[in-house]
Amino acid sequence: MARRSNRSKFAKWGIIGGAIAAGAALIPLVPIIKRRAMRVTTILKKDHRMVSGLITGLEMTPKGNETLRRRLFDQIRRNFMIHAQAEEEVLYPELRVLVFTDQSKVDESYREHQHMKDILSDLATMDPTSASFDTKFADFKNMIQHHVDEEENEVFTLLMQRMSIEDQEDLGRRIHKRKSDLKTRKAA
Repeated sequence: MARRSNRSKFAKWGIIGGAIAAGAALIPLVPIIKRRAMRVTTILKKDHRMVSGLITGLEMTPKGNETLRRRLFDQIRRNFMIHAQAEEEVLYPELRVLVFTDQSKVDESYREHQHMKDILSDLATMDPTSASFDTKFADFKNMIQHHVDEEENEVFTLLMQRMSIEDQEDLGRRIHKRKSDLKTRKAA
């Protein structure tokens, strides 16, 4: 019986040692992972996925749970508003410089943001368990999906083609800082 106990101890420490060694092997990659995490496209894609998840959560929440539906809607609205404001103040002016010949894409992005803000404003006054809320929310969802598709497939491609990785990281840090400032201000 003592042999079996010692083997399991050795196996346990072997697994722990292997995990430590694997972690140590990844240490040189940490700066690369951190840099990629600060790229503007990575930060904005993360925001897109988070809001998409919240939208799915709201859609799956039973109509009878008004409190949870309202809470999820408020999270969607807050996250979208912070994301949109950071894009409008930091990203879009940068895009104007990158696409100085055709400003229509940037103008369209501003218009889409405003339209989505208007829909969110309407939704904020509605009963989240009503059919009219669901209809209006479906409009918002469709608009945001269209906007995200354009942004990730066209705008991000443009950024990656015309900006160095260092510039993408700098823009990402500026977006991150602006979002942090907005979150702090809204929390106060």
